[in-house]
Amino acid sequence: MKYITVVISKIDDENCSSGEDATDSVVEGEAIHYITLLDDGTGVALYQLRGDLEESAKALEEDPEVLSIERSEAADGLVYLHFQADALMTELLSLFRRHEVVVDWPMEYTTRGALRITWIGDDEKIREVIREIPEGVQVTLEGIGEYHSDMRQLASLLTERQRELLKLAIDLGYYDVPRQVGLREIADEIDLSVATVGEHLQKIEARILSQAVL
Repeated sequence: MKYITVVISKIDDENCSSGEDATDSVVEGEAIHYITLLDDGTGVALYQLRGDLEESAKALEEDPEVLSIERSEAADGLVYLHFQADALMTELLSLFRRHEVVVDWPMEYTTRGALRITWIGDDEKIREVIREIPEGVQVTLEGIGEYHSDMRQLASLLTERQRELLKLAIDLGYYDVPRQVGLREIADEIDLSVATVGEHLQKIEARILSQAVL
């Protein structure tokens, strides 16, 4: 069983569905926990948003393509969307069912607003999906290989931004022995305060270590 991870960084379609279009404006997406088409041609999705959630919800409610929106009271930033799917979104989602591949949820937004997707399935089925991705969708291959169920166990504990910060800290030598850089050097790289970087790394370390020990 194979996996392939791709990053969709551009969709050249002026009628892009509401959910995708919204994340390019005031709505800042963190992840898509699930998205699918309904029999009537509309779509439903479970989005994780970040940033100004009040403004995000307002923008989505004003979007004519959004049929309904419901915010979760139990999970901050989690919203359910029922939207009118356009032709491009319909074609993308239909690929999964047509070629019998499985999405390794969630789909994740990168810091640049691109969407990272991992598909799992038969090697030839995955290749067929890639071949049939519609024109106008810019796709970058990020990884491919044999799938293991624990591949995302630790990574799933962290947000996209936390993973990028952790990778930066590792690349700069923050965790080397002896340590090559301090918090100041990391902060200068990403234009954050030393206190903010330190707080983020402490949270990252706590999440990973608690899972590793348990």
